Amino acid sequence: MKIKLLLVGLFSAGIAGLSQPSIKVYGFRQQSLPGTIPAGAKDENGNPVKKAAAKVNYLIFLSFNKNYSITPTDVFVNGHPFKAQVARVENTPIEYINTTIPKQPVKKILVPKTSRKVLKIEPAEKIEESSADPHLLQLAKVNELVIAYQWKKKDYFVTLKNMNELDPVFNE
Repeated sequence: MKIKLLLVGLFSAGIAGLSQPSIKVYGFRQQSLPGTIPAGAKDENGNPVKKAAAKVNYLIFLSFNKNYSITPTDVFVNGHPFKAQVARVENTPIEYINTTIPKQPVKKILVPKTSRKVLKIEPAEKIEESSADPHLLQLAKVNELVIAYQWKKKDYFVTLKNMNELDPVFNE
């Protein structure tokens, strides 16, 4: 009986050692709409000023066991590969406050309070698709967000089917 229990315990420990860590992904996108340009505005060269195009801001966070050392390497947003720029977040919860209506700000919790390690990931320089991992490119076609990372010198990935939409920002 003791031998069977020992074998089950060793088997469970072996399986746990081979699996990837439990990672929670929080992904948000937010439209950033440009302000209005006065009629007849010209730049320093006398050329008419054109209205800037709308941009999208991405707020991406990973949460995982604080004992793990995980290094995000690449991030795929809407099928486009980028290098991952990573910063550690020291305090949670992470909140976003929408002040579009100044007297009625709306607070949204992006990452709840946790004792786990939290990383903020921003898409940095774009990667040529030809140099990206074909498996990750395939995943990026069916998931809005794919994050490639290294753990214990091995490559892994985590996906998010759809990112959450935040209210747009209207610039002046």
